[in-house]
Amino acid sequence: MSFFTLHAPTVYLNVFARPDIADSYDDYYRTDMGQHVDLLEKAVVSELLQRIPRGAMLEAGCGTGHWSSYFLEQGFNVTGIDASEAMLSIASEKKLDAQLMKADVHALPFEDEQFPVVASITMLEFVEDQDCALRELYRVLQPGGWLLLGALNARSVLALTQPRDETFRHANFMTPEELTAKLQLFGEPESRYCVHLTHDFQLIDGTPEARYIHPVFMAAAVQKIR
Repeated sequence: MSFFTLHAPTVYLNVFARPDIADSYDDYYRTDMGQHVDLLEKAVVSELLQRIPRGAMLEAGCGTGHWSSYFLEQGFNVTGIDASEAMLSIASEKKLDAQLMKADVHALPFEDEQFPVVASITMLEFVEDQDCALRELYRVLQPGGWLLLGALNARSVLALTQPRDETFRHANFMTPEELTAKLQLFGEPESRYCVHLTHDFQLIDGTPEARYIHPVFMAAAVQKIR
């Protein structure tokens, strides 16, 4: 694992640059709820990964390395970038077999068509310009390569409580239709959904009632054909 810092302007609306937010980020995954949510999210991502060949992967918004570790376990050779030095510092302490670097997703320091796979899990909500970020991910993705995205649903209960949440109150959630429309730049996406939370934040995935609840987590995979 190597950790490089590129001294470029940061243009994220990035709450994760705050050390207190970064230091507590992984705590959620140690709770019973966090562990259950993590299993649900990784289950739908695993379904989408079945179509994606293993090899080099750019992970945009790698944060503390939580998903980096998963992608490494799935057989990818991960290069992770993030705008937050605080988050990257935590990731580097995990001694992951990945290259980690500070970089701006609006101006990626990579050549055109460099990566066969690009992944980004709940990063787009926190960037200044989602369309610019997606164009950069498109630029560095090889023709025929795959983009894997995880995003938060603007119709979910999490979005309803967003103004009161320190982490999410400035985030820019998308609806499923908005996410699908943005991914048309690449091709026709395949999507999966999970984490169905009631208004009192009860997790009801796997129950008949879940069909009436907007999911929090949206996962999509799309092959670059344009």
